[in-house]
Amino acid sequence: MISKLFWVPMLLAALTLVGCSSTTLSGSWKSPDYTRQTKKIYIVGISKQETSRRIFEDEFNRQLSIHGVTGLSSYKEMPDSAKVDEAKIAKSIRNNGADSVLMTNGTGRRTEEVVNPGRVMSYDRSPYYGERSYNRFYDSYYNQRRELIYEPATVSQFTIVTIEANLFDAQTKEMIWSAQLETVVESNIQTLITDFVKVVIKDMSSKGLI
Repeated sequence: MISKLFWVPMLLAALTLVGCSSTTLSGSWKSPDYTRQTKKIYIVGISKQETSRRIFEDEFNRQLSIHGVTGLSSYKEMPDSAKVDEAKIAKSIRNNGADSVLMTNGTGRRTEEVVNPGRVMSYDRSPYYGERSYNRFYDSYYNQRRELIYEPATVSQFTIVTIEANLFDAQTKEMIWSAQLETVVESNIQTLITDFVKVVIKDMSSKGLI
């Protein structure tokens, strides 16, 4: 069953949304049978937006290189996501000598709201003229005024994308690592991808995979 999942086209749902993110790791798993470190990872990102796919794969390569791992971008050999299939991926893996394949799958999306309640602030305003005399009705109640500032309540909406990242052994096609992540979408695609990749690679490193 796992070997079949290896070749299922994965849609990078998070990358079809133009946004920046704060990515958190919900959980991860590593196969206890896999004790080696990966040295050459083939990156496959299937997306409706080819530009997002290229940024995604190149960012993975950049951050993997920091750990001494070679990343291989699939878009350089398969520039059209719609035409990526099992045979092409298998051939590219053999030709490049990759020992593993990393794929990500957007599994869901939800919208949440944050309500910031309104507030009223007040402060004393000094008289414009004359000296204060709190023994006089006019000075104490009219000349010394209290200003009120009202800030209305606001409602903010934001989108959360849930993503699953999977790493497979290139030879056996067995899953050797999997992670579930949540990304809060905001405004910049490059920041979204950079943050996401950073969290993924950090966990892979902590599991001894790189």
